[in-house]
Amino acid sequence: MDWKSIGSKILEYAPEIGSALINPVGAVSGLAIKALSDVLGVSEGDLTPEKAAALISADPEIALKAKIADNDFIIKKRDQEIKGLQVKLQDVASARTRETEIVRITGKKDINLYVLAWFVVAGFFVLVGLLCFHTLPLGSTSVVFMLFGALATGFGQVLQYFFGSSASSQAKTNLMAAGATAGK
Repeated sequence: MDWKSIGSKILEYAPEIGSALINPVGAVSGLAIKALSDVLGVSEGDLTPEKAAALISADPEIALKAKIADNDFIIKKRDQEIKGLQVKLQDVASARTRETEIVRITGKKDINLYVLAWFVVAGFFVLVGLLCFHTLPLGSTSVVFMLFGALATGFGQVLQYFFGSSASSQAKTNLMAAGATAGK
């Protein structure tokens, strides 16, 4: 017996926990095992698939307990997603802060950022043009497609940095600040 078979048994009562046990992915599977151990009243370290199977079949109220645990599991999973998004937003904010601080200290924009962005954009379009109008040598396709993937990712990041939601948010903040000073 393994965790996948336990996941299959509780899938009808607790679909989120069952799915996480059937298809374990990173910390989510750990959360699922913890949720299952809480339902069964066993410490996480003592819980084995065999013990879980025996406890599930012995407890007639397991469906209700599992449904409650499934709801708690969903909340914990969402909390992890929120924390991940907060880290991403802090990263974007720190990039914006860096650029603002450079302008504040030096009085001019960091040209390196713009040069790098233009190289990525130009490289992306040049490679797209080459792929559209030229046949690749037989042995070089994997290297070229790997380069294309990297450039496509970089191109997306450049667009997100300059035209993403934080850029429009910055523009809105600048407009609001201009309106506040005009009203004085």
